Amino acid sequence: MAKLLKYLKDIGRLERFEIKNSGITFLLAGPSTYIYVLIMLYYNPSLIVPYHGEIVFTSWFVIVGIIPYFKNAFLDEIYGWITFVSLMLFQYYLTYTTALNDFSLDYLLVTYVFIFGAVLLLSNRLLVIIFSASQLIHLSYRVYHSNLDSMSESAILVSMSTIFVFSFLVMNGLIRYRKKLEAVNVELEERIKQRTEDLETRAKELLRKNKDLEEFAYVVSHDLKRPLRNIYTLTDWLTDEKEYQFNKEANQSLRLIKEQVTQMDLLVEGILNYSLQMDKERQVSNVDAQLLVTRLINVNSSETVKIHLHNKLPKVTFNESQLLQVFQNLIQNAIKHNDKELVEIHIKYEQIAEGHQFSIQDNGPGIEEKYHKKIFELFQKLEVKSEIDSIGIGLALVKKIIERNGGTIAVKSDIGKGATFIITIPAEAEN
Repeated sequence: MAKLLKYLKDIGRLERFEIKNSGITFLLAGPSTYIYVLIMLYYNPSLIVPYHGEIVFTSWFVIVGIIPYFKNAFLDEIYGWITFVSLMLFQYYLTYTTALNDFSLDYLLVTYVFIFGAVLLLSNRLLVIIFSASQLIHLSYRVYHSNLDSMSESAILVSMSTIFVFSFLVMNGLIRYRKKLEAVNVELEERIKQRTEDLETRAKELLRKNKDLEEFAYVVSHDLKRPLRNIYTLTDWLTDEKEYQFNKEANQSLRLIKEQVTQMDLLVEGILNYSLQMDKERQVSNVDAQLLVTRLINVNSSETVKIHLHNKLPKVTFNESQLLQVFQNLIQNAIKHNDKELVEIHIKYEQIAEGHQFSIQDNGPGIEEKYHKKIFELFQKLEVKSEIDSIGIGLALVKKIIERNGGTIAVKSDIGKGATFIITIPAEAEN
């Protein structure tokens, strides 16, 4: 019994789009049926419409058309059978009424149209066969018991049989295509499922590796920087100018060690800062850029460094520590790589359609256009002077912070005319 019920349920099952299309068809068929009957009666008042069929079936079709909009799971499951039973009842009524009216052309026409259209609404071969066979048997019975001449009987049966054959062929092709489409959809769903599982596995693996890299960064910070500082302290003590521990050549070598240790410390710190910018736990807040930049100006200004703030800076939605690193790196970069006795730095602000635009302009040596992209790459330096304490991470870090927050950074510069770094961040920065 359970298998039979399952089999019947499968026969009548429709896809959601088929239920929706059938519902629309019934909603259109209801008023159309009523209007068509009124038109027939207007031109031929002698036609017989038994049992007020135009009202009964119009109302029923509208009810059936409304059912899909309830989105009820049970009704959706049996909607295919509701459609089939509705078509069978109307087919029986239509054939009966056609016979009552001596197979009037008005009724024959709507009968032909209904049969062809009804077959297209059925999605199962068995239901199509049952509907077609029952309709042909019923029509043959009515024709056989009518008062039509043999030629008219033959014409009706032949035309009706032709409609059945062609409608069945069309529907059979559609059903085969639907089955193939279902098979393709099942295969596609399996592929998507497998791809999703693969992506989830890769995401978990990447998350694990990111955590490992973060732990490694902290190990580098705490375990590697400590011996570097010890080496620096020791060499600083050994090269004390007030109390020479070794000869001049040895002291020179020790000073070179100090310089290399300083560079190594900067490299470790830069790598640490760069890697930790991937930390998603950094929270954005409403940062007063005016106050933040003013503090940096006070710290970095001197007799040989003049920093000018031309506009009042706004409050921006950003991570405060990241924004501090952006301006600190750009200001210190302008100071370190300046070849003038008096360093001039100009900070300007402009509200644009994309959001907030800041520019940091210096009077340094400038940068050739061919290097404008290279300077933002990791570990890239245009100067090789050992006395300049730079390891080529500052601008790469700035670029990473800005782009991670949905902004852009660019440079405008010519040799001998200084450089201007322009950063743009959206009004609501992404973290």
